[in-house]
Amino acid sequence: MDLPASRNTSITKFNIKGKTLYVKLIWKYDRDGLFHIKLFDGDVTWSGRFTNELVRKYSNRCEETEQLYIKNVKKYLEESSDDVTYDFAICREHSSKATFAWKKKYDDIEGPIFLVHGSVTVHIDNSAESKEMLLDFLLEENNELRTTINHLSGKNDVIANDLVKCKTELEKFVDIKTSLEVSLYGKFVQLLNAKKRRIQVLEGNLSTLSDSKDLGGDH
Repeated sequence: MDLPASRNTSITKFNIKGKTLYVKLIWKYDRDGLFHIKLFDGDVTWSGRFTNELVRKYSNRCEETEQLYIKNVKKYLEESSDDVTYDFAICREHSSKATFAWKKKYDDIEGPIFLVHGSVTVHIDNSAESKEMLLDFLLEENNELRTTINHLSGKNDVIANDLVKCKTELEKFVDIKTSLEVSLYGKFVQLLNAKKRRIQVLEGNLSTLSDSKDLGGDH
């Protein structure tokens, strides 16, 4: 199964229990799992992996196909949603171990309820990544987006120019079409009038011929 097309790496900011948490995800759906996760919790960073076993476990629990489940996971983790709550909890027994989870809202007759849509275990990194590295990544991504925007803007300018040309050509075509219609209508009217005159002449000749025959019969 292929991962839905999107960026391979994403960084999302979450506010959990009054604390800011930055989540960096490296998406790569292969035999090692769906994504690698790194959380920036103040001066501490945590790392973990969302395995294929977890994909199967939670997709079955949520009654979603694996493809739909992966699509939803990406949607919920790449941007915060009102239909999802997020939680980060450090293990009481092992302070170097924590859990990051997201819960999806479901409508119930007694009101909305939140059920765990996914959960991943993370551990403290021995060599923590600095916030500067996070900032460098965001700056690099920003430059890539600017490049993409400039490229698309150039394409948009070309399309806009082509649209103006097409509009001008269409107006010329309409003018030519109108001119031809007027010309054809004029010729049709002339032809119709000529036919009418021809019919009048023939009717006049026929009337004269009939009168001549009537006069000849009287003698």
